[in-house]
Amino acid sequence: MPDPRVTLTQKYSPQNRYANFGPSLRTMKINGFRGISDLEINLNFPVTGISGLNGAGKSTVGQLSLSAYKKPTTSTNYNRFYIREFFPASVADPSPFTEDASIIYYYETDDRIIPKQVTVSRAASEWSGYKRQPERKCFYIGFTIYIPKVERKDVSIYRGQDIVLTALRGIPEEIKTKVGRILGQQYDGLHFQSISHKGKTGELGIASRFGYTYSENNMGFGEGRVMYSVDLLENSPEQSLFVIEEPETSLHENAQFEFVRYLLDVCNRRHHQIILSTHSNIILEALPAEGRKLLLRDQQGISIYDGLTSTRARSILSGGRARGLTVCVEDDFAKLLLTEMIRKIDPQLLKAIQIEPIGDTKAVRSAILLLTRLGKNALAVRDADKGPDIQNAIFSFPGQYPPEKEVYLNNSVQAKLFEDYAINVNDVFTDRDVTDHHKYTFELASEIEMLPDFLRTISIQKYIDDIGIDAYRNLILEIQKKA
Repeated sequence: MPDPRVTLTQKYSPQNRYANFGPSLRTMKINGFRGISDLEINLNFPVTGISGLNGAGKSTVGQLSLSAYKKPTTSTNYNRFYIREFFPASVADPSPFTEDASIIYYYETDDRIIPKQVTVSRAASEWSGYKRQPERKCFYIGFTIYIPKVERKDVSIYRGQDIVLTALRGIPEEIKTKVGRILGQQYDGLHFQSISHKGKTGELGIASRFGYTYSENNMGFGEGRVMYSVDLLENSPEQSLFVIEEPETSLHENAQFEFVRYLLDVCNRRHHQIILSTHSNIILEALPAEGRKLLLRDQQGISIYDGLTSTRARSILSGGRARGLTVCVEDDFAKLLLTEMIRKIDPQLLKAIQIEPIGDTKAVRSAILLLTRLGKNALAVRDADKGPDIQNAIFSFPGQYPPEKEVYLNNSVQAKLFEDYAINVNDVFTDRDVTDHHKYTFELASEIEMLPDFLRTISIQKYIDDIGIDAYRNLILEIQKKA
């Protein structure tokens, strides 16, 4: 069976996208909503998983997506979504958006070079710009799309003995099989049963397995939510937009994986566009790189990271407790040097990896070969004088010498130490007859009565500034690929 991710990538390629998926969302530029300023999100795959810590802005992105389309002229019993529904201002929330808040939507057209652009912005007390939006049905599978009837005291619960069963709506065999595959169950039958009681009507999901028939009143939350979600995805118009909040809720890990496989399958068949928020590493792993995004909110605002590996996302979401990559280096000096190089280019990467000082170059090589044999995600960075061994995932620092020599013999480093601490590095090494580069830090620190760790840090930082990012950019890129 072909990988659905490959098929979808082909269907969603720029030259095929509009023909298959119609006026799907290509890009959103968000400014002024819940602290989000100048955020651009490119949707490069029909199923997009947006991850991030709580409060990062995932729900905001999804809600603004739902407000991107107007009601199809041929639709009845359908109400479109408006921005005001998701961002209500009140005494408790006087400013969920700024006075100049706006969102620019870019839609696919038959001209793949020039997308359709629509801006929705605040005009006086209302939002303007909706009229130029394309038509499309949008569906929000949030946490209220399925609340177990036993919790909301539905008519089927508090009038259970008096309800009347009316029309039965069957579920096709292939859809029953898909629901069963997601949940890891074998169903004898699935259908929806209409009910009524004194003018009130409703619908109950009914399942049969192992000779036992039960309604959703006796289903688990995950089972009922999957049943309703699949039914909605299968029976909505083709090329609809779906926003799904945390589909992993109440699903075991294999069910999460199978649910994403189902989303890829339904997009292949029915050409929906799906945007989902998630904290699940399993869900991200089931998506291709172009379908993964991570939002990060800090004092500088909100940033978006595209194509993040699932292991790195897991590391960030766990606060660095779960690290997906082990990087072997020779000693503590090499660890600090690599750490500061990464900090210059991608500081969040430090939460996704574990840098381990192993020993000499032979120990590093042995460690990486062992870790690889054990199936661990690992690479090594050894001293420049030993060089790389790419075939065995062994890379090297820039330069020609061991890190201590590269740092302390660097002219800029020596100039800084002389200017700040009146120490001549070469004279110290000569006077103390220091030939072992592993002792450089200790001897220099001893000469000026400084803590070795502090001297090592300021010297490495000066060295990194002097050689420039381009000298080690490719090394960090290799680590990013594996993390």
